Amino acid sequence: MKKKLIFLAINFIFSLWIHGQSQDSIAHTLLVADYDYTCHTLNAQGRKVEVKYGITTQIAQHLACTMGYKRHKSENDKSEQLLYVPTTWQNYPQGQITSVETIPPYQYLTTEKMPSMKWQLLTDRDTVCGYICQKAEAQYGGRKWVAWFTEQLPSHFGPWRLQGLPGLILRAVSDDGIHHFECRKVEAVKEKVSYIVPERSIKCGRNKFVKLRNRLFGNPNYLSNPAYYIKAEEIESVTVMNGTMMIGTLPIDMKPAQFQPLDF
Repeated sequence: MKKKLIFLAINFIFSLWIHGQSQDSIAHTLLVADYDYTCHTLNAQGRKVEVKYGITTQIAQHLACTMGYKRHKSENDKSEQLLYVPTTWQNYPQGQITSVETIPPYQYLTTEKMPSMKWQLLTDRDTVCGYICQKAEAQYGGRKWVAWFTEQLPSHFGPWRLQGLPGLILRAVSDDGIHHFECRKVEAVKEKVSYIVPERSIKCGRNKFVKLRNRLFGNPNYLSNPAYYIKAEEIESVTVMNGTMMIGTLPIDMKPAQFQPLDF
């Protein structure tokens, strides 16, 4: 009888765990695309540098999620965390773009209505990642974007917050050449798309968040003292490990490059 009760208890706990896991899932992918992101900027000495990292876009039928490549691989990578790579859900909830982004010592949950990006389709063709792509141009977030999309992969989504074309966006470049997304691999993979938001995230409208982020990170003091704006009462704990400062659970890049916003 005792063994039976233990068995039932274990089954009950396991079923709760499975149920809890499934609650994170909001869709399953049709495609998973890996991109290289490059930002051309300056360091504190005014020399040209490139900030690079990988991102992954999970593409489902009616939504997409973009996150850091290492995070998608479930790697706890400090170098990626130092760059404050956002996690962004397009068309989740329906008609919205939702994002978790970092301005130490806080993480912010932002939302905005899915914009109707007015793409101009051009006749230029190129091959990206083995797919024939067509060129298009549109304005978003105060920038003009040049995108290359392929109708061989019929999805309206792309990396970051870019969307609205009749095929998956495989390359996107801001017209000033500062920001560049380049797909390096697309796979037909079925995996769950999760919606997980840090417990203490601050909810914030997108426009308000962008203004705050650009003001703080765009301040000249940021290059020499990247924690200049953080008040003492906002700091729960400070640790320094292997040359990285941690404020609470968030790392601080002590030698940041000049901030170049993706959107204004």
